[in-house]
Amino acid sequence: MKRKSDSSLTISAVAFVAAFLVDLYLIIAHPSNIELIIAVSLIAVVDTFFLVDGILSKVEEIASINIDKQNELTKVEKGIYSVAKREEIARTQSMSALLDILMELKDENSKLYNQLMEQDKMMAKLQIKKDSDNTTKIVNSNERIAVLIAQMATAHAKSSEEALEILNDICKELENKTGQGADHSHLRIMSKAE
Repeated sequence: MKRKSDSSLTISAVAFVAAFLVDLYLIIAHPSNIELIIAVSLIAVVDTFFLVDGILSKVEEIASINIDKQNELTKVEKGIYSVAKREEIARTQSMSALLDILMELKDENSKLYNQLMEQDKMMAKLQIKKDSDNTTKIVNSNERIAVLIAQMATAHAKSSEEALEILNDICKELENKTGQGADHSHLRIMSKAE
């Protein structure tokens, strides 16, 4: 159909140019032959009508094609807008869900932090009590050790005095047995008080 309209438009244009040139030739060469000039002029006018009609139909065809393309572009734009709107709604819902999850995690984190702080306080109290108990045990142990050391020192002092007395007694007996003239005083052990 397009080829046919293109070829008929071309034929009309060629016929118009030919009729116009023939009409000019007849006006210049045979001005007296008016009937022929009018007949060729009518052919040129009719051909002009077909030429203008062909041009207008071509313009309408081009306009129709442009309108179809514009309609297709509008449909594509509407489709793109619809898809973009759905994507935006989906993204908004996704972001809303993520924000809800983040808020839940924040609340959970806050609860866990508070529990951890409570456990820290409890552990600190237990550690203070344990340290206090250990200090009390150490103090009590030190007191017991001091008492034992004092008892050992007392026992050691008693046994030292008893040993000195026994040694002195032995020295006296030696003096008595060996006689009055022998000096055994160098054998005697002096007590610390002497």
